Amino acid sequence: MRLNNVLASILKTRKLTWDDDCRGPLHAPTWTSIAYLNNVEWGRGTGPNRGAAREEAAKTVLEALVADGLISNV
Repeated sequence: MRLNNVLASILKTRKLTWDDDCRGPLHAPTWTSIAYLNNVEWGRGTGPNRGAAREEAAKTVLEALVADGLISNV
């Protein structure tokens, strides 16, 4: 949610898309989510469900945007 807010308010030209993949047994899956901004990978995360994987990927994107000086530390 925080990533969407940052992209909407500050980086209006950035298009966020996701690629999600689930592997492993049904009782213990591992999800991997990749976040793309304008079709370039900016973050990747894993977790026990899609939401957790996306949250981790979003955190990575925010950290990368701060490191690249595109946003201030939010």
